[in-house]
Amino acid sequence: MRPATLWLLGIALLPVLCLTACTSDADPAPHHSAPASHHPSADPSAEQKLAVKAKSALDAATEQGESMIESGVERVSDGIHTQPDLSAGRSYKLTVVCAGKGDADIVFTPGKAAASKSVPCDGSVVFERFTSSKALRIDVDGRAQATGMMAWRINSV
Repeated sequence: MRPATLWLLGIALLPVLCLTACTSDADPAPHHSAPASHHPSADPSAEQKLAVKAKSALDAATEQGESMIESGVERVSDGIHTQPDLSAGRSYKLTVVCAGKGDADIVFTPGKAAASKSVPCDGSVVFERFTSSKALRIDVDGRAQATGMMAWRINSV
């Protein structure tokens, strides 16, 4: 080979050697980092199973047609917090299913929309009819030690 060819080959291989040297692991002990999760103690597969259980019960108990306004599935620890865009003075139905352990509480603000109600986290379906006001807020918060998943839906009546 000619010296110019060797020189070009050497220059072409230099970045590969540098990259390999920079990315090699000098420390043989593996480093494990905790998964980037909002809830590090939560088991994703257990949460998924509870979410499916809650959603299935919700779907079996409610109508999923044109009357559905808003819905979701949330962790009990996160709660449900929504300010739905509803027509003032109209009637609606909130359906909540909590699968897990403990209890949660439904709170409407302003309170005249509907009374507060308890939701057991045993897979039971809880309905609450309410009349919307201009700036309605709905919160469903788990009580102390409550865990699991909540599925919810607002339908017009």
